[in-house]
Amino acid sequence: MLSPHRPDRQPRLTRAGTLVVISSIITAGPAGAFAATERFTAATIAAVITGVVALPGAVTLVRLARHHQHRWGTDLERLWASLAAATDRENSLRRELAAALTDPLTGLPTRAVVERTLATAAEHRTPVAVAVADADGLHQINDDGGHAAGDRYLTAIADRLTTAAAAVRADAVVARAGGDEFVIVAPHTDPAVLADAIRAAFTAPAADEPAPPRASVGVAASDGSDPRYALAQADAAMYTAKRSGNQTLVYEPNRDGIPRADGTRAHVRRRDLKPGRDIVLTDRPVPPVRILCRAADAAAIVNALRIAHDRWTAIAPPPPTGSSAADGADQTIDVTPPAAGIDRIRAVAQSEMATYATLADSIAAALDMPGGES
Repeated sequence: MLSPHRPDRQPRLTRAGTLVVISSIITAGPAGAFAATERFTAATIAAVITGVVALPGAVTLVRLARHHQHRWGTDLERLWASLAAATDRENSLRRELAAALTDPLTGLPTRAVVERTLATAAEHRTPVAVAVADADGLHQINDDGGHAAGDRYLTAIADRLTTAAAAVRADAVVARAGGDEFVIVAPHTDPAVLADAIRAAFTAPAADEPAPPRASVGVAASDGSDPRYALAQADAAMYTAKRSGNQTLVYEPNRDGIPRADGTRAHVRRRDLKPGRDIVLTDRPVPPVRILCRAADAAAIVNALRIAHDRWTAIAPPPPTGSSAADGADQTIDVTPPAAGIDRIRAVAQSEMATYATLADSIAAALDMPGGES
């Protein structure tokens, strides 16, 4: 009987045929399998026999794959659990770091953030304006209303400074350096512009605040070479503002002194290097008080003191010489003071003359002005 297949094309074993061969091997042995496959070619039969022989190895491979799949699945679950734990730990550390760099009272960054900002500005040589602010009147508010009132007062000052910083630069950093001191670092900002913004912020009406917030502020600038030195300059200007009373001042070396290279505020200002240029008023046991003024203002004070001295010289009555009053007509009234009154007036006049003469001579010596006649 002729085969229905072309001679150059071998028939393929169908899935049903494969099942027949396998079932014949199981039930009737190889002979039955041969009888069942007599319609297939020899190549097809050889392929089936090869598959049957390899069947135990395939079953073993399947079992091994399943075992490793189970093991790999367990390892993968452990890996995911470790990754999740590491992510939770990282998030926890980030939260702790953010809390450490944030002031819990005002919500502002801490001094560490200021240090990092200044270091970054120095690294990139970024010009910055730096302001140092110190709260005024906090001690009295703590005494009057308790530390809760003081905390609200500090928060109000922080809000004013934040408003001022945002008015000049969106990326300005406002931080609480510690206690009642705050710092602003504003890149690419003119110090006078920052000072004006701070003044405007503190003149705004108070709302729900324990007291109108007040602060003494010093502002300085860096060209990018040494931002930390600008911080020292701003600190020196702040102390001048503090002595002057609740002001915002841009740093001036002649007025505020020149900080040392390490940023330490100099105890002796440059204008004080010449001996005798300090104007000191003393009335023991009160410590000496420094009067800060320009040379022209001090010269005006000297002139005023000398004028006062001359006036008291003119007022002082001469010593009595004989009769205290001249004879006059009956219609006149003698208003000449008695001898005791003249002595008292003379004593007052001489005391005032001496006071003004001493002050004028002392200030004139400090200013290298010629002294007046005694």
